[in-house]
Amino acid sequence: MSDQETCAPPVIVTLPAQINATTAEQAAEQISAAFTPGVTVVIADLTCTACRDCSAIRHLLRAHRKATARGGQVRFAIRPGGPLHRITEFADIHPLLAVYPTLQHAIKADYPSRRPTIARRPGGHQHLIAI
Repeated sequence: MSDQETCAPPVIVTLPAQINATTAEQAAEQISAAFTPGVTVVIADLTCTACRDCSAIRHLLRAHRKATARGGQVRFAIRPGGPLHRITEFADIHPLLAVYPTLQHAIKADYPSRRPTIARRPGGHQHLIAI
């Protein structure tokens, strides 16, 4: 059996429309909590998220480092040209993170032979909404 067949599909955590230092800490905790047994990839959906506070990025980096230390991966879906993309690009953290322009790109990153959807169905992806 290949690794793709033995690993759970990615868990998607959709983050709120606005992130600041306080809500980013909660979002980072939700990303970390999504790593339940068998889950090795969590996708942080930030495609509709704005961030006005650069310190919020620190919490997202912390979730990334925590996942990496445990052998997992956080993929960040960040809309190109958006405010969050500009902040993360300015902070030069794109080389440190797995950043994808859309949620679909983040999902397909390790599943080239499959075409997973974001629907709730047996064996499909879990879709979580962050507070």
